[in-house]
Amino acid sequence: MRLKNIVATLSLSLVCLVSRVSFADTITMTGVGGQSTDNLYVNPYIFTDQSAGGKTTQVDMSCLNFNREVSIGESWSATAINVSTISSSATIDGESGVDILADAYLYNQYAGAVGNAQLTSDIQFAIWSIMDSADLKVVNGVPTYSGFDTNAQTLAAQALSKVTGSSALPSSYFANDEIFVPSSSYPNGGEPQIFMTDPPPFTSTPEPTSLILLGTGLLGAVGMMRRKIVKS
Repeated sequence: MRLKNIVATLSLSLVCLVSRVSFADTITMTGVGGQSTDNLYVNPYIFTDQSAGGKTTQVDMSCLNFNREVSIGESWSATAINVSTISSSATIDGESGVDILADAYLYNQYAGAVGNAQLTSDIQFAIWSIMDSADLKVVNGVPTYSGFDTNAQTLAAQALSKVTGSSALPSSYFANDEIFVPSSSYPNGGEPQIFMTDPPPFTSTPEPTSLILLGTGLLGAVGMMRRKIVKS
């Protein structure tokens, strides 16, 4: 009976952990923290992230898509994905794994651009140019921005070279990078950007591989307990 109770408790723990994977976080855009360049705000954008369990934290993120629109105060469901788990051949929310990895590389360059407004802007526009290389932004029927300048294009090319070929950066380079992918049930029929943050907020969804390892360890512990009880 004692062994059955132990097994039941551990099994329940695994069920609780696995159920967390199936729930998306709710993120709400609360403001912008970056400067405006060409009438467009650049990194960072400010969000609150609420887990399915109700925990909430503030997260600063950068948006990856130029041709999608969100407004301050909007909320939607999004799934957190660690970039180190994304392969170059993947497709996520219509975007290629190569583009996401290149944007993650650029995102990590923000750390060296602190205090340099021009470089910060160049990095943000390079991030946008990778997913929307020939975009045309139209506001009230008036084109306000077309294409991306040579600085952005150069940085984007460098980033793409870092994540392709035989000398591509290892997945461990992206271990702290996380993207929030919007769900298909976004309200009002809109399509918010994919947003990226580093380090991941504490409400992040556990990775399936981590759960498998944890589950294997717990099953091993059950086996050891059983052997110990049988011997006694």
